Amino acid sequence: MKNLKYFLMALPLAFLWSCSAEDGTEPGTASNPVVTMYSYAPEATSGMNADNDLIVRFATNNAVTELYYLIEAADAANDYIDKNGSDAYMQKVVEEGIKLDVTGAANIDENILDQHGAIIITGVACNGSNRSMAQVSFTGLDWNKICSGQFSAGNIINGAKICDLEVCTTDKNLYRIKDAFKDGYSLKFSKMGLKGTDDTGMAFYPVRIPEAQTGIEVNFNDGSKSPLWVKDVAYWQQNADLATSQNYWSLIWEDNFCEFNLAWMTNKGCIAYGSASDGEGNTSYFIPDGVDL
Repeated sequence: MKNLKYFLMALPLAFLWSCSAEDGTEPGTASNPVVTMYSYAPEATSGMNADNDLIVRFATNNAVTELYYLIEAADAANDYIDKNGSDAYMQKVVEEGIKLDVTGAANIDENILDQHGAIIITGVACNGSNRSMAQVSFTGLDWNKICSGQFSAGNIINGAKICDLEVCTTDKNLYRIKDAFKDGYSLKFSKMGLKGTDDTGMAFYPVRIPEAQTGIEVNFNDGSKSPLWVKDVAYWQQNADLATSQNYWSLIWEDNFCEFNLAWMTNKGCIAYGSASDGEGNTSYFIPDGVDL
C-alpha cells in the first residue's frame, strides 16, 4: 500500500446523478393536452447500458389524443428553438418524431438506446390544434482507455480481474474500471478536486464512488439471497467528511494506481467495508500493468 504524507486541500467538485422530470403546460381546460416526462437509469439486471441507455416515461392527461417524441442533439434542439420558437419545434416533433399509441391519461415507458453525447428528448401532446411540449435531457458517456491492469477486491471476491482503467471523453474527472466485477458491471468514480502527495512525492487525488451494482448474488445462511452492490464509505454513512479521512478515503495516484475503500451492500445492510486500519483485507485496488502494490 502506498504511504501517504501530505494532503493539500483545494476546492471540491460535486458530481450528482439523478432521474429528472419536466412538465408540459399545466392544463387550463379539458381540451388542453399535457405530457409530463420522467427519465430513469435502467437497472443493471435489465441488460441495458446505463452509460448510453435510459428509460423515458411519458405521463399524459385525459385530453391527449396524439403523442410524439423526437431525440436530437442538445445543441441542435436548442438552436432550432432559439431561431424558430417552441411552436415551430413542436411542429417539427410531430412531423419528424415517433408517434406513440395513446388516448387519454396513460403512462408509457420507452427504452431509449445507444445515445452518445448530450441529447434532448422532446415529447409533444396533441388534441387537435392544441399542443404542449415537455423535455428531458441525457448525456451518453463514451470512454478512452488509459491503461490495462488488475482489479482486486481483497477478501470480498477471490482473485483479481484483468480490466482497463478508462476516462470519460466529456468529463476528465470521471473514470471507470471497466467490467471490474463482471462483464457489464463497471466501477465509476470521480475526482473531488482535491490533491495530495505521498512520501515519495507522487500526487494522489481523493475520489467519490456512487452506488454500483456488481452483478454478484450473496447467499445467506438462512437461505435468502441478495444482490451485492458497492459505494464508498462516505456515501454509505452519509457523511462527506469520510471521503477525505485517511482511514476511509478512496484515491487515484498520478501513475493510475487506485485504492478503493468500499462498503459492500446487500438487502440486509453492509457485509464488509474497506478502511486503512481494519486489517481485514477489505480494501480494493486497481493495479496498472507495471505498477506494484
